[in-house]
Amino acid sequence: MDPTSEYVRLWTRHQAEVERYVFMMIPRVVDAAEVLQEVSVKLWEKWEHYDQARPFVPWAIRFAWLEVLKWRQRQAREKLVFSGPLLEQLNASHDSEISVMEARRKALEGCLGELNEQERKWVHMRYGRHGAVKEEAQRTGVKLHKLYYALEKIRAQLMNCIGQTMKREGWSDA
Repeated sequence: MDPTSEYVRLWTRHQAEVERYVFMMIPRVVDAAEVLQEVSVKLWEKWEHYDQARPFVPWAIRFAWLEVLKWRQRQAREKLVFSGPLLEQLNASHDSEISVMEARRKALEGCLGELNEQERKWVHMRYGRHGAVKEEAQRTGVKLHKLYYALEKIRAQLMNCIGQTMKREGWSDA
């Protein structure tokens, strides 16, 4: 596979994880989006140095961390900038939780596969687009509170499934 295609494939697949990391570190959406753009540029600039035998996400997160620090230096006089110690603590927490978060994400994918088509549709509708649940209730004639109740039951079912999957895979208290 050519380098450009491989970069685009990996970045597209893992951008949301890097995005969550950046948004955790930077309070304003517009600033976080700007930093994320810088991260994607830096990753491409350094792509030839990426060792494809190693995981992509930790490599990308390292670039994100450096870009967050650069952003913080530029914003040092702003009132809404996290302190250095807080950023260090957030980074350390993220580093220590990344493997369990990945295991939970994989468990969620499997558990979503166990839902029926209507339940999956409702989950994607609820977490995919603001206002979609209300629109679905109006479209189908299902009372809004009943739809939310069904979603709550599905969410509990997913939480239980994820917990069981994590235990089966050897994660304790995950």
